[in-house]
Amino acid sequence: MSVKKLVYCAMCVALAEVTGLIKIYQFPFGGSVTLCSMLFIVLPGWFYGWKWGTLCGLVYGVLQFLTQPYFLSVPQFILDYILAFSIMGVAGLVSEKKNGLLIGYVIAVAGRWLVATFAGLMWFAAGSTAWEGWSPLPYSMAYNGAYIFAEAAVTVIILIMPPVRKALTRVKAACY
Repeated sequence: MSVKKLVYCAMCVALAEVTGLIKIYQFPFGGSVTLCSMLFIVLPGWFYGWKWGTLCGLVYGVLQFLTQPYFLSVPQFILDYILAFSIMGVAGLVSEKKNGLLIGYVIAVAGRWLVATFAGLMWFAAGSTAWEGWSPLPYSMAYNGAYIFAEAAVTVIILIMPPVRKALTRVKAACY
């Protein structure tokens, strides 16, 4: 563990926290499209591997709970705040592959969506209802997918821009 790694990771978590507060759209029952906050949680994994990415995701999840707390049950809290962001560290598993950041980001977002979908099922266990004619699982998949994939689509478009790719590659090189 080096001071440089800690500083880069702390900056990523701080950027994720700040951009997580910039809500482009807030959904009525939780979840929002933010200004690319998930990208900043994926970056430590891309920089330093899945362990560092998972740790930064965990720290971010705790910060999310401290700054914007809302939970119905302990299992839902663990899924929504701890696991949903910690799982984004899996992006580090493909960090050395060609287009590793983009591939890792997509994998991490899919992991977050799966966890958020199961957390949504906790809402139903607590007495919430789905849209008319929808059962809990498809509703949770659609609801959580709406905000998670909307933000992911914007972020992917940004990530495939050559100047952004070049800049992030330079940042990664500076991390070591």
